[in-house]
Amino acid sequence: MAPRRFGRYEVQREIGEGAMGRVFRCFDPLMKRVVAVKTVKKEFLTRETREEYLRRFRREAQAAGGLSHPNIVSIFDVGEDYFVMEYLEGSTLQLILRERGRIPLEEAFRILAPLADALDYAHRAGIVHRDIKPGNVIVLADGRPKLMDFGVAHLESSVMTAQGHFFGSPSYMAPEQVSGGEVAAGADLFSFGVVAYEMITGHRPFEGASITAIMYRVVNEDAPPPRQWDFDLPPVYDDIFRRALDKNPGLRFPDATSLVRALERREFVPAAAAMVVGAPAAALSATVSGAAMRTMAGPATGPGPSAVPPALLASVETQDLQSALAAAQPRAAVPRRTWLAVGGALIGVLVLALYLGRRPEAAEAPERVPMGPGVLRIETEPPGAAVTLDGEDRGRAPVALRGVVAGPHVVHVSADGYSPAKLALTIRAGEPPPPLRFVMDPLTAKLHVASDPPDALVRLDGQPVGTTPIDSMSLGPGRHEVRLERRGYGPAVQTVEGRAGQTVDVSLRLERERSQSPPPSRTAEGDLVPLDQVDVKPRRISGEAARYPEEAHRLHLLGSVTVDMLVDDSGRTQDVHVVESAGEVLDRPVLEAVRRWRYEPARKNGVKVKVRLQAKHTFVEPS
Repeated sequence: MAPRRFGRYEVQREIGEGAMGRVFRCFDPLMKRVVAVKTVKKEFLTRETREEYLRRFRREAQAAGGLSHPNIVSIFDVGEDYFVMEYLEGSTLQLILRERGRIPLEEAFRILAPLADALDYAHRAGIVHRDIKPGNVIVLADGRPKLMDFGVAHLESSVMTAQGHFFGSPSYMAPEQVSGGEVAAGADLFSFGVVAYEMITGHRPFEGASITAIMYRVVNEDAPPPRQWDFDLPPVYDDIFRRALDKNPGLRFPDATSLVRALERREFVPAAAAMVVGAPAAALSATVSGAAMRTMAGPATGPGPSAVPPALLASVETQDLQSALAAAQPRAAVPRRTWLAVGGALIGVLVLALYLGRRPEAAEAPERVPMGPGVLRIETEPPGAAVTLDGEDRGRAPVALRGVVAGPHVVHVSADGYSPAKLALTIRAGEPPPPLRFVMDPLTAKLHVASDPPDALVRLDGQPVGTTPIDSMSLGPGRHEVRLERRGYGPAVQTVEGRAGQTVDVSLRLERERSQSPPPSRTAEGDLVPLDQVDVKPRRISGEAARYPEEAHRLHLLGSVTVDMLVDDSGRTQDVHVVESAGEVLDRPVLEAVRRWRYEPARKNGVKVKVRLQAKHTFVEPS
């Protein structure tokens, strides 16, 4: 039962629910206005954690209440276990992206620019949001965006983690958040870059069939270039988002406004080049060279390495700089002019390396598995898969198989709960075997559930599993019943079947309860319909088949790759992922090709609808 009031605020109805709290529409009789009240879910607080958590909750809510910006939701009051904020009518950016897929550039900038200004304002005030995502952005009827939930996201994180639950949206989290590192303003800037990427391309930069797969990609893999999704985007966008989503916080844009300005002007300034913008070149050269000379000469009076510009120290580890310069120090005395020349040259090499996108610390990282002639390295994601070579058990990945002879071989990897992968390759005499990496998809199906209106209770085979929207959850093999329930609406039910590696989309419209029977449902344009229920199946009208990659030809790799995809009502392919792998070298060209395919959309009852398809490509080595 919903409470009747919070302090003086009279509850009218519940309007939302999150991981740690519920939101109510309330009336403030003193100010004669409608407000929104967010409160803590008591079930997550133990006797030991309650007092400390509520104390921190009030402190953080009060700090966020000190923010005054037209694009940040205002906090009016803070109670014992709730806070009061302005009540707004609008749609979340999450819902807008779900309905539209992507947003035209000019409209995207009208949303992103005010959000960037709000985020930079909060960072200047010393407040880090920690959970920037489309669900925390509300777009009002007049198009104005507002950021929500400042200052309390990390409190929810601490309690959820203590209770053994996963908190956060891994698709939008920065690598340092995923890996448990220090979370500062740079993490917000990474998340803001992810949101901008999704708005402009219609795709999240880090996708996967499970939370584990997404988190692995956030930490270890680069985002696909935006022009992979839309070749009409400006070419410079690939470089801009490469910097915005850099794994190193020090190499990202210095603030959110700089990222939006680069997108609007279609101008890219590399992280290394950003050091010298607005500074006279001669003055910078003298400062850097002087610092280099003092470092090589050893201890001296006056300022030491700190004289190097801060931007440079943020990009190049101080110890690395000192080591490089010390290594160049000659035994005999050298004139000052020579010191300056050597120091300037070394700094130039380091800056050039950064400009080309190479991180010096990554270049010197040791290989996790030894390489060399006759050593075949095999890795899997997730690790731990059983590896066989030519039918012989060779342990669990990652493995380094030594003494592999020249000739044809067959590699097979398998793991409980994941689809197996198989690859044929030929190793030539005198050449080292190629490193192999397999990304294994869960053997279960993936279930997406959405409803209109949202926030409906989802029951899977009678058991509650959450509220809509559910972006991704595992679905076992066989037939299942998905039932949606919401107060004031009649239930909606759909029977689905889980098949290994496939994605099952359920999107149901709930009807308000009435005395008379509701009218029969009709197919609307853009509805997701099972392939076997459409009148006209989708027909590919453009896009080439995957080409046999030169690397695979050189390494004599063969195999079949099967992908699952969503073909939307405009004929574009979305949510493309591998369900039968032949290794990363062969998987990659198939994914790239399928993402460029265009279809004549499927139709049911004369309207264009969405469907899911699978496509299989078998690589045969050219003669």
